[in-house]
Amino acid sequence: MVPSPLFLERLEKVKKTVHSENDTVTTCYMGSATPAAHMKVSMAKFANDPDVNINTTLKYINEINSIAPIDCLNMGAGGMKINVILTGMWLSKIKMPGKELPEESLWQVDEKKVLLEEDYDLVINEGLNALKGKILPQVIEMSELQEFQEYMQKNAQKNALLVIENDYPSVNAAASSPPFEMLCGARSMSQFFMDCYKMPDKIEAAINAMLPDIIESMVQTVKQAQGMGTWVGGWRGASAMVSPKIWDKLVWPSMYQMGMACIENDITPTFHLDQNWDRDIERFLELPAKKCIINTDGMTDLRNLRKKLGTHCAIMGDAPPQLLATGSP
Repeated sequence: MVPSPLFLERLEKVKKTVHSENDTVTTCYMGSATPAAHMKVSMAKFANDPDVNINTTLKYINEINSIAPIDCLNMGAGGMKINVILTGMWLSKIKMPGKELPEESLWQVDEKKVLLEEDYDLVINEGLNALKGKILPQVIEMSELQEFQEYMQKNAQKNALLVIENDYPSVNAAASSPPFEMLCGARSMSQFFMDCYKMPDKIEAAINAMLPDIIESMVQTVKQAQGMGTWVGGWRGASAMVSPKIWDKLVWPSMYQMGMACIENDITPTFHLDQNWDRDIERFLELPAKKCIINTDGMTDLRNLRKKLGTHCAIMGDAPPQLLATGSP
């Protein structure tokens, strides 16, 4: 299909924004859970049925767009099963509404220690796929994983075209988790952080063993989707969560390599930075200028970020919940 002039205009604005050439602020929608309640769709149907998910989300976005224009979408418009996506990123079980939780509950990460200490040797010696082969059956029904993979094979292109038909370019076609985050989700945060102090060299070796497969999968996923970018997630590896020594050794090297792999393949990395990253924000100056997006939540100081990074990276902030609750368009 040939995209509409409006779609192409919005896409060009997004590209200019990444290069700090935009004349006005670029508005970007992100909110994977909010459409259900507003559109009066049960959270169970919304979270468990990919078709309901994408159609409800697009109706919701179009309603917002009629009030406050939206230039682009951070991460498409759904068409997914959130437990399959998050389990793949964190190697943790996700409790779902209508199944383990009441119909209108939000999904919840049920993090438990499923990765044992000897599993670090498993991934070092046999790689990421061997680790996934052991962990995934403990945190998700493999039949559900297979069912969603079959759904994506049949519907991924159709869903992507549906978003384009609604005139919204997507900044990111995928979401990628650094090894630090995957190990943390499978080991449990408290135990993993203890391991980082007790056996940092072994964890570093495990991270190095996982990283090539993660990078290859990340790049191929975006290329197959013909997308412009991907998330490179940062959650537990935030500056506020770990010491400088751990961050320098176990967090930043893989995030940097993932970012560089994206840039070398003409993919825009969006560093999705939950929690507070103030201490280490200057490290993003190590990446090539005007090739990345920094996507923070309300905990990183955006003014400080802009002061330190200037226009080196595009900055994608967020609307704080206090503003959403009390403000108006």
